[in-house]
Amino acid sequence: MKGYKVTDAKRNRMIGVACQTFLELKQKGCNKLGIKEDVKIQLQDGTYIDDEDYFQTLSSQTVFILLKPGESAITGAEILYKALQTVNMDYLKAGQEAQNFFTEGVKEKVMTLAKLVNKSTELESVHLSKKLDDPNWFEGLDSRSTTKEEFMARRAQERIRSYLYKTQDDLKKSGLFQTDKIFRQKITDALQKMGLQLRNQNYFSGYFDRSAVSDRLCDYEGNFKCGGRWDLSQCRYEGVVTNHHIINPYASREARILFSTWNFDHVIERSRSIIPAMLEAGKQCSVNNCAINSNYFYTLLFTTENLKLVHIVCHDKGAHSARCDSVKYITK
Repeated sequence: MKGYKVTDAKRNRMIGVACQTFLELKQKGCNKLGIKEDVKIQLQDGTYIDDEDYFQTLSSQTVFILLKPGESAITGAEILYKALQTVNMDYLKAGQEAQNFFTEGVKEKVMTLAKLVNKSTELESVHLSKKLDDPNWFEGLDSRSTTKEEFMARRAQERIRSYLYKTQDDLKKSGLFQTDKIFRQKITDALQKMGLQLRNQNYFSGYFDRSAVSDRLCDYEGNFKCGGRWDLSQCRYEGVVTNHHIINPYASREARILFSTWNFDHVIERSRSIIPAMLEAGKQCSVNNCAINSNYFYTLLFTTENLKLVHIVCHDKGAHSARCDSVKYITK
């Protein structure tokens, strides 16, 4: 058994649960929270969990939010405020006043927080790695992580795994997946190939690991730079004297928490472009007896050829004009 934490939509209380399976977590969580209705289960980053395999990849002490029908979890500004409040940062002194600070203009407020975090960062702790040497950095984290690099590597893996599982879920919702056996097999084959590639690549754990030989998106000290909005070649704040679109989550606990607001942005969007393209590829292959070009879609979904790590201010959630190349959908 592993220990997890469960909470409800209001996030007023956190309760520990020990279990082995996703169903057991759901049953015990509902019982401890006094919930009798059927629930949806969500992670703090908004990812919905309904798959045993994905559940088994999550580390102990993961927080699960149990939502009744019609409920949505507290997110955005309130989550950011509560996360920062838990580390007792000196500048968050007046609870209600700080809460009001986050009610509007969250992106701009994060800029302000970045300035404060950078100001309070203890530079001497940047080069420390082990939990024994910098225990404050690890406070409240999964105890299995004994180094900062190990923890950050797991965070990168979780993000990449979430893209795989979300893609699987989206594709399986297609009517053809339910009714067309050949279409279903073509999609399944492509997903299995991508899953195998990801395992061989260790789910790109190196993206956030400053000790990684390849794939890492930071320098050897752990400094990350914003890649800029999806349609720009660089961050608009690059070159600015006080550029707060740079962060080192290895420096302090506060910086680590603030780094969680940085996002991977798909230049060619996953939900609006890649998923429809994969469905179209599946249709073509079910008729022409060819194979979906899993390598092409793998590149778009999981690699930095299509992913940008961006500051929350540069994360444009509007529709992107970049589209998949239909010539590359299938292989003969």
